[in-house]
Amino acid sequence: MSFKSYALHPQPDQTIALVDPQPLVFSGIQGLIARFVRSEPARAGEPWRLCPGELHALAFPDTLIRDRAIFFEQVVETGLELQWLQSVQGVSGSRTEMMFSFSPVTVVRSAASLVILPPTSDRIYTEGLELEGGVLAPKGSWHWGRPHLALGGVVLQPAAVPSRKQQAEMAAQPVA
Repeated sequence: MSFKSYALHPQPDQTIALVDPQPLVFSGIQGLIARFVRSEPARAGEPWRLCPGELHALAFPDTLIRDRAIFFEQVVETGLELQWLQSVQGVSGSRTEMMFSFSPVTVVRSAASLVILPPTSDRIYTEGLELEGGVLAPKGSWHWGRPHLALGGVVLQPAAVPSRKQQAEMAAQPVA
């Protein structure tokens, strides 16, 4: 299981080739989250959100990053699974609590080169994680800890807005 930044190369068949994998480390004293919290304690002490661009800037401060995405990858019984990281939201105090938001992707090929289909739905998976360290404990271990609420993953799908016709039909129905 690991996080990696990949360069995105769209293909004519609507797939995306992922090349130039660069490992990313979120935990530990030199991890991306610890570096963010220690460099911006005022922002980190309030609810915050980091997009992939900000994470890339933390990981590669001297390089302009374009056309890259961050993926969480893991090997399962059926092969390689990838989740496309959309954002990390959190708040930091004596520990740093975060929600990682992912879009699932389908791996088309992983043997010679890594090729995926882009996300096919609006579904977002969120996973609550925690690091032992924060604004109030900058010398913490910054190792993964058990999330405070231990909720596990959640699947979210944006709520569909009913059409005007559907809204009128719902308004006309008697309330039980």
